[in-house]
Amino acid sequence: MSIQALGLIEVNGFLGAVAAADAALKTADVQLISAEKISGGITTIQLSGNVSAVQVAVETGSRVANDLTCLRSSHVIPRLADEAAEMVLSSLNKEPKAEMKSVITEEQVELLPVGEAKPEIPNNSTSAKKETVKKQSTKKASKTSSTKNKKKK
Repeated sequence: MSIQALGLIEVNGFLGAVAAADAALKTADVQLISAEKISGGITTIQLSGNVSAVQVAVETGSRVANDLTCLRSSHVIPRLADEAAEMVLSSLNKEPKAEMKSVITEEQVELLPVGEAKPEIPNNSTSAKKETVKKQSTKKASKTSSTKNKKKK
């Protein structure tokens, strides 16, 4: 990859980096080389393309980052030397320091044909509770009346 011009926009925070890169890429015919995260929340956006396009893109991205009060600095290097271009491109090929692994868990769901599906509905309705209370009170009332009748005899 040959870099005709290198544009750099350095911002504080990821929000500013995304906003600056978005504005720069929409404004001119440039390519995003990388968005390099540096310690302390600093992010550097690296753009390439022809000199005039990179200048316009960096100017626009810098203006957006400045409006968000997160612009640290910006710079355009026209006709980047081959050795400097190799340095920029070699930084892209470095292995990440820590490998992140994502763990995805899935629940097993048994699928039944439509006719066989029997949904389980919890019996938490108040009417069901009222019916249970009525049955219990009826049983108690019948026991009480039967014991009273036995005592009278």
